[in-house]
Amino acid sequence: MNAVIFAAGESAIGPTLAMIVGAGMIAQWIAWRTQLPSIIALLVAGLLLGPVTGILEPDQLLGSTLFPLVSLSVALILFEGGLDLPPRELRNTGTVVRRLITIGAIVTGVVGWYSARKIFGISNEVAIVLATVLVVTGPTVVGPLLRFVRPAGTTGPILRAEGVLIDPIGATAALVAFELVLADETDEAVLSLFGIVGLTLVAGIGLGLATAFLLDTALRRFLIPDQLAVPMTFAFVVASYVASNEIQEESGLLAVTVVGIYLARRDSSTIRQVLEFNESLRTLLISVLFILLAARIEADALRDVALPALAFLATLVFVARPLAVLVSTIRTSLSWRERVFLTTMAPRGIVAAAVSAIFALRLEEEGVADADKIVPIVFLVIIGTIVVYGFIAGPAARLLDLAEAQANGVLIVGSHASARGLAVQLKNRSIKTTLIDTDPYNVTRAIALGLTARRMSALAEDATESLDLRGIGRLFAMTSNDEVNALATGRFARVFGRREVFQLAPGKRRSGQSAVPDEYLGRIIGVDGLTYTTLDEHSRQGWKVIGAAAGSLIVDAFDNQQFIPLVRIEDGEMAFICHNDPLPVTGDVIGLASPPVLKSVEAQQASAGETSEKV
Repeated sequence: MNAVIFAAGESAIGPTLAMIVGAGMIAQWIAWRTQLPSIIALLVAGLLLGPVTGILEPDQLLGSTLFPLVSLSVALILFEGGLDLPPRELRNTGTVVRRLITIGAIVTGVVGWYSARKIFGISNEVAIVLATVLVVTGPTVVGPLLRFVRPAGTTGPILRAEGVLIDPIGATAALVAFELVLADETDEAVLSLFGIVGLTLVAGIGLGLATAFLLDTALRRFLIPDQLAVPMTFAFVVASYVASNEIQEESGLLAVTVVGIYLARRDSSTIRQVLEFNESLRTLLISVLFILLAARIEADALRDVALPALAFLATLVFVARPLAVLVSTIRTSLSWRERVFLTTMAPRGIVAAAVSAIFALRLEEEGVADADKIVPIVFLVIIGTIVVYGFIAGPAARLLDLAEAQANGVLIVGSHASARGLAVQLKNRSIKTTLIDTDPYNVTRAIALGLTARRMSALAEDATESLDLRGIGRLFAMTSNDEVNALATGRFARVFGRREVFQLAPGKRRSGQSAVPDEYLGRIIGVDGLTYTTLDEHSRQGWKVIGAAAGSLIVDAFDNQQFIPLVRIEDGEMAFICHNDPLPVTGDVIGLASPPVLKSVEAQQASAGETSEKV
């Protein structure tokens, strides 16, 4: 009989997991289309599948394997966070980050503990564990918000580093709190505190560094073949996590974070492959985890703490975070604007959800009163902080002059005559542009025209961090080097997304094949595909970049191969005209025009100006 039941349950796992993954991807897509934080959509999906409809019961589905799988998934997410944290960011923001994850975390924990006791009326033991769980922020929620806001200065790197490093600290603090509240005597509590912290540091940092060193050495000496580089990396990460946890519980999160940060020092193609793969894996894991954990919550438990949770949320957002930032930024070089913005970004994420679920269950097993309230409170805080910070971070950044309302501008790679002409036309239509070039002459000419230009390479190590990208939402690579153009679009696709990186068409080899394989290219500019060779030849023949209203003149010029459209602007919104796109029939069109067309457009514009004056 038991075998029959097991077989029936096993047969249901496949369809149920498929449903979870499908629901997660639908939620992610809806969040992308509506510009809402993805975690909100995932939590809603989990609540609908779990407490609302009862379709999904994670504990019955996965049984005792649920929390080990959750913990391992969180470890892989933190590894990716460490891997995506360049060492230069840690060097530039070290002091503030160190204070935020130590002094700031203590302030947040104390405020959270006191307010939890007063607002919810819960036991002191549960309040301590709840407060330590909620000191974390997390890269899974901070990263998407930062990509949406794109703040200038060092605030972005600070928040990103804080989110990565605070997670293992928060998990360790929760473990310490758990052991302290269960200790019978003060001496036992003190010994537990020092023992846990000491073993966590030794096991986490020690095993993390040893694993990273061995893996790094094997990769550098090509002891691991290319086809095994990514899976072997994950094998090392999982091994370090499990081994560290065997020595000291919850220290595995610190170990995998150390491995990621260590490997981030190596800017190699193998590490980039690992990062790219892990980014996709992270999205999948986050989707599944949030749905599983949200589905475990009981609707009655949420209702019981919903109203008090609003007051608790307000305390965390408007008291704990500002105090933590204030004490962490004293006597630092941050401006008051940057300090204020740091107070508007501390959303909780997957680590808080996972750790709270694990320790709440263990407290319930120990018979601690009010332990069942931890998970619903944490999930309401997660939802609340994401909503609050999601709504206030963008306006606050713009009000503090750390970001712009719309990312409608263009980063142009190349500053030759045609690039400058395009930038001037865009600037005349209130579209922000920034040009970068390695040629000092081209940069000087651009600055003389009143354009924003910098002498630097798009492939420089710190290009994506050192550039002021406020108001910039896309890239157009139009240098004379096809390979540089392709590499630039690949580099900045991580910043703007593949949809918003454009380049000139690569030239053809003698065999007729493209000089750069299609898999490396961004979106190709020009209805028929514009190459730099064509651009340069036309420029030598007197062609210039102009802007004109879409109409019969532009259509005729295009049909006669005397005009190459590049950009369409309508109602203040710009869009590049790409390969095989139709010719715009409304709005303004910016493009490359031959001398006869140039004269005709100038005459038309002059005539329109005279008519306007007469009217």
